[in-house]
Amino acid sequence: MLDRYEKQLQELHELLKTLGQSIIDAANEAENGVNTLTCKNFDNAKNTLKNTENSANQIDQSILKTFALFEPEALELRELVAYLKITSEIVRMSDNIKSFSRRMKGHINSEVDFSILQEYSNLLAKSAFSSIDFAIESLHVKDKEDITDLYRKVCVEESKTDDLYSILEKNIMANLCKDIEKSAQSIEILSTMRKLERMADRSVNITKLMLFARNGGEIKHFG
Repeated sequence: MLDRYEKQLQELHELLKTLGQSIIDAANEAENGVNTLTCKNFDNAKNTLKNTENSANQIDQSILKTFALFEPEALELRELVAYLKITSEIVRMSDNIKSFSRRMKGHINSEVDFSILQEYSNLLAKSAFSSIDFAIESLHVKDKEDITDLYRKVCVEESKTDDLYSILEKNIMANLCKDIEKSAQSIEILSTMRKLERMADRSVNITKLMLFARNGGEIKHFG
């Protein structure tokens, strides 16, 4: 039989696993929505995340309870401190996904022509959502080499989002010169795509915190 401390940690990891899976499920729906320009996918993404903040608060309360009852040390202490900061990153990531989904649905309903932009917007979404997959995977990895490998993968995807966003921005600016009447619409699309770049940034922050949890060091270098 597990002792109380081990049981508490197990329950915490299960809560975190459930929260992480909801993020991945929502990201998959949003990515499908980008690829097919289907509003239903974006609705699904938002609905999947409707309880994110409550779930994150539940995890935080579980962590604080663990601190109060068991006074963890060393690796487990670092892990719990990292989780406290990670839940905030996940809530912000959830907000990014919901905002992106809401705005994309608005663009589709307004019959914006994505044909010129879709190649790069699809690639941008693919990199952003891949970074999320790697970040959530990192929450459940114990091996130091594996977590370092995931961190590198997230950084690669985050770098891709920067490059792809820059290309998309240039394309949109070029289109503005051709059709100034659609300038407001085009700028709104660019603002929406910025949400993808922010998701990748959040993914980097999460994996950096898991590096701290596994390898130690000063948390200010990871948060």
